[in-house]
Amino acid sequence: MSADSLRCWVPGSFAMPAAEAGPLRHRSVAVKDLFAVRGHVSSFGHPRWRETHAPATETAPVVERLIGAGASVRGMAKLDQLAYSLTGSMGEGEQPINPVNPGRFTGGSSSGSASAVAGGEADLGLGTDTAGSIRVPAAACGLFGYRPTHGLVDSRGVLPLAPSFDVVGLMARDAELLLIAARVLAEVAAPPVGEVRVLDDAPVEPFVARAVEGVAAALGGRVVRGLGGLVSQEVAELFSRLQGREVWAAHGDWVSANEGFLAEDVRRRLARAKAFGEGTGQADESAWAEYRELFATVLRPGSIAVMPVLADLPPLRTAAEEELVAFRRQALLFNAPAGLAGAPVVVVPVRAGGSVTGVGLMGRPGSDGTLLEAARALSAGDQLVVV
Repeated sequence: MSADSLRCWVPGSFAMPAAEAGPLRHRSVAVKDLFAVRGHVSSFGHPRWRETHAPATETAPVVERLIGAGASVRGMAKLDQLAYSLTGSMGEGEQPINPVNPGRFTGGSSSGSASAVAGGEADLGLGTDTAGSIRVPAAACGLFGYRPTHGLVDSRGVLPLAPSFDVVGLMARDAELLLIAARVLAEVAAPPVGEVRVLDDAPVEPFVARAVEGVAAALGGRVVRGLGGLVSQEVAELFSRLQGREVWAAHGDWVSANEGFLAEDVRRRLARAKAFGEGTGQADESAWAEYRELFATVLRPGSIAVMPVLADLPPLRTAAEEELVAFRRQALLFNAPAGLAGAPVVVVPVRAGGSVTGVGLMGRPGSDGTLLEAARALSAGDQLVVV
């Protein structure tokens, strides 16, 4: 597909040259249009944001780091409005195309970056992930995706959504390249693996079972059934409330003045965020602290959890609004745990039942290198059929 047919770039997108040498030499990056670039006004997924904000005076350090490592910027990529959606259907203008499944959305909010990488327009996608905004489009578009440990990668110069959960991450078609780029952005540790955990729901999806076997074979460790309550609808709802309060704290004033410009789905979610923000949230803060303790107990040092990223395929481009809402709710089920725990996740693309999806490898905070190595091992072996 051509760049025009992918519809992945924001209006007025531009390229940036690379340094002459480095580990990412001859590689290109699609940059989600919420990273500051000096002289550029980020869209944050909506032309109204661009109309009401001034150009950046500095470039985000993470963009400079990639350029300094030899990567060029291919362009500034579209995203869902305010980065507050998981569908890839709520952004500016025509929505990006999913190259591996053109009849369905890309997932979001890093929709343009995922489309560009999956379509061969860029080697790397630079994005952000709060509730799954790298993991969901990676799974939907057949890509490797990396959500780092919270705070590991420099987030200066990046428009926030909910700072306690926001991270800067990457997507790529190749696990080796993902590992190289991750090492450019931060020092990633690789503690040894002692056990590989899988959801105790029966039956486990075949592609998840193969991933569990593959990780255990490649890195060692025994297989253990059960995630001790880390994944549930109640956990997802707790995340939504905590995230919503932070979203409103960060952007409530702007939203109040401009909500009429936003998509209905985003507007409804922001209304809930406002309602959450008007409460004290003390019970949720306590529940969050208890969840982090539970996470540390269940995922002991050396543990990796393996689970789906999506409950189903991404929505059809003809899907009704209620279907988009349902997809987002289902996606949160598997993606909320890492956000609450500040934990890293690496997505490995797989084929399952004739379709493309993704399996998520989740570890304790600080185990990023182990997960990236596991993804590389899976892609090099024959345990999974990766895209």
